[in-house]
Amino acid sequence: MGISTMKDSSSDTVNRLSGLLLKDLVEIDELQNMLDVSYSATGMPSGIIDASTGEVYAKAGWQRICIDFHRVHPETCAKCIANDTAIKNKIQKGTHYGYKCSNGIWDIGVPIMCMERHVATFFLGQFFYENEKPDRTFFIKQAEQYGFDKNDYLAALDEVPRFKKERVDQILKYNITLAAFLSDSATKSMRNFIEIEQRKAAEEEIKNLRNYLANIINSMPSILIGVDPDGQITQWNKEAESVSGIAQDKALGTRLDETMPTLASEMNRIRKAINTRRKQTYLNRPGPDDNNATCEDITIYPLIANGVSGAVIRIDDVTERVNIERMMLQSEKMMSVGGLAAGMAHEINNPLSGILGHASNIKKRIYEDLDKNISAAEECGVSLEKVRNYLDKREIPRMLNGINEAGIRAATIVRNMLAFSRKSEQNFTLQNIPDLLDNTIALASSDYDLKKEYDFKQIKIVRDYSKNMRPVLCEGNEIQQVFLNILKNGAEAMVASQKDSCFTCRIYEERNWAVVEISDNGPGMPEQVRRRIFEPFFTTKDVGKGTGLGLSVSYFIVNDQHGGIMDVQSAPGEWTKFIIKLPLK
Repeated sequence: MGISTMKDSSSDTVNRLSGLLLKDLVEIDELQNMLDVSYSATGMPSGIIDASTGEVYAKAGWQRICIDFHRVHPETCAKCIANDTAIKNKIQKGTHYGYKCSNGIWDIGVPIMCMERHVATFFLGQFFYENEKPDRTFFIKQAEQYGFDKNDYLAALDEVPRFKKERVDQILKYNITLAAFLSDSATKSMRNFIEIEQRKAAEEEIKNLRNYLANIINSMPSILIGVDPDGQITQWNKEAESVSGIAQDKALGTRLDETMPTLASEMNRIRKAINTRRKQTYLNRPGPDDNNATCEDITIYPLIANGVSGAVIRIDDVTERVNIERMMLQSEKMMSVGGLAAGMAHEINNPLSGILGHASNIKKRIYEDLDKNISAAEECGVSLEKVRNYLDKREIPRMLNGINEAGIRAATIVRNMLAFSRKSEQNFTLQNIPDLLDNTIALASSDYDLKKEYDFKQIKIVRDYSKNMRPVLCEGNEIQQVFLNILKNGAEAMVASQKDSCFTCRIYEERNWAVVEISDNGPGMPEQVRRRIFEPFFTTKDVGKGTGLGLSVSYFIVNDQHGGIMDVQSAPGEWTKFIIKLPLK
């Protein structure tokens, strides 16, 4: 419930209770007892009458002229009620007003207030002042006009008490104090009523709010579990019930590591979140079966409520998302492999067999004592031994060995390609980052795409690697894919540039990061392109020439899979630099 809603509710409560009468706020029997005692002590008639309705709540010492005559006849009674209520306009809080009523007798009214509202009047009367001579002619006319028995009416008139003004003033002071006491009592009662009603309304609102929040929590598809610093469960939503098979009433108050043993390993993260008041996350955590078939994200939020610390654990099943991401990775990888395979088949596989085959035949025909070798030498008029001596002096064997070594290097390229094309199982191992980058450059050098008319081997490579780089715990195949995507995009971009194409590769350590910078001297990119460069399916290439997934997949590999950072900087028309930071563990 918002602050404005609470204020509105409070105002509504006050308005609804503002119609309460004095009889709803104080005990009427006590009022009557109070007036009876006052009359016995002072002899002054008095009454407490509602300020709006004219209802008489209590009275003491009322005179016969009023009871038997004025309050009986409908016309004179109407005058009484009109006088009782009309005085409301003449008296204010803390003041009084004395007047002779329409029926000719003195009354003094003292207001009884409730929260600034005039709810009743404390009357002194009926009486005459001692030095005052009543106008008997007026009362005789009253008797004639309303059909009163004149003698009995005048006798009742003579019974009305007389008071000295000083005595009236003394009694009035007492009644003013008494009226103030009643006003205070009525105000306190009203405030109690308001407080009770507001409390009821607040409790109802809190109940509704709790139900509303509980419905929100139970409607979420995530597992939500609240725990205190001791690991006791304080919240257990419907999804937690569904997954664990444990009802909420059975889970609340139990220890998390006992009720859900699969989260026992998270207790350290929970304590860290509570102590540091910082969110803790564990992405792509293996599911409860501890295998790669299911994955879940665990987020632990620190919680402080009513001075009590705790944490909220959110668990999301991300198996489907992870599977899709892996499919995207594999799909993008296979697209890269497909582009490289054609170049390899053209540039390596076919000539490699010819080179190695001919080199082997050359060695056989020179250095093996075969009959055909000997007869061919005799036909030429030379000995095979002299031919071998000549070739040794000309270092031909060393050249043949060089041919053989080149063939082996070519075979290594093929093996790297095969290893790269295999589906990654996220086998994190310690890797030498400079070696990974060099191997990737060697892979890229074999990618010759005639349609794009560029040859990676013609691009200058400048290496600036720090010495004694510590190994990085990572998935080597995936990091190679990141490097390859950057190198291929840079090479394609530099084709359109008139400069001599050049990559500058730097590798160094920065605090707890291994940093790889790959810069090209291509055309760069405008800021609006740079901001979107890692968005999936965003591409500046022509239709059919790019999927827009390469760099987004690379970003995912670095940031999500390896907990690293990938960024790009560019100066339009001058250069582009990709920066990759991998944590050193």
